[in-house]
Amino acid sequence: MQEWFLEAECKEDYFKWISFIEKYNTDNIKKSKLEQLHNLILDSKDPSLAYFFSINFSYKLYNMQKIILDSRNPKYCFLFAQNILNADIAALQNIVSKSKNVKYIYKFACFVPQANTKLLEDLILKSNNIKYIVLCLKHMKDIKYKKYVKVILESKKPKYLYELAKYVSNDELDKIEDLIIDSKSYYYIRMLASKIKSSNTDKLEKAILDSGNLQEIKKFAKSVKKSKMKQFLLVV
Repeated sequence: MQEWFLEAECKEDYFKWISFIEKYNTDNIKKSKLEQLHNLILDSKDPSLAYFFSINFSYKLYNMQKIILDSRNPKYCFLFAQNILNADIAALQNIVSKSKNVKYIYKFACFVPQANTKLLEDLILKSNNIKYIVLCLKHMKDIKYKKYVKVILESKKPKYLYELAKYVSNDELDKIEDLIIDSKSYYYIRMLASKIKSSNTDKLEKAILDSGNLQEIKKFAKSVKKSKMKQFLLVV
């Protein structure tokens, strides 16, 4: 697998790397040429070239890592930590955590096994960036969902409320149901009823019926096994 595909933003940098090495026969590259490549990248101080060189050749990785650390580029600090054996995780994490770039703080926390997840999780929560807070909830191992309840409830956004519903207690689920009903997001009302086993189907079904929307009533009846409106499909 080529790790650079994990980051769509790396494509342009990857093509720059291909252009950089196209004059070398990388299938049978001699050490002298490898050293030449290494020195050219040192001179360039380009973190993307340092990363792709490390992925392809694993040669003098300390110098390549130094370029990335000196660049203070959170994307390549994350990628280097994730994909390069024996990377200095603490040093790379320090750059990412100080960058205030929530996207790469989240990625580092969730996809770098040796990351200090508690420190990074706190930064993500303090950011109030609901998109990455919910992604963190979905992808971080051994998640303690209670930390996430208040901020996601306050967002009142149905798609994020629905994600939270997968983790919460019945009392919290009741609040989520009320917020999604208030939002009139019929898709997520239906998703709660059909996908969350402990949801209050009767309450959600009533919200759909109260809408008077025949199309939504039919969709609910078709997709929710516990729906009492199955007979509705026979007459509409």
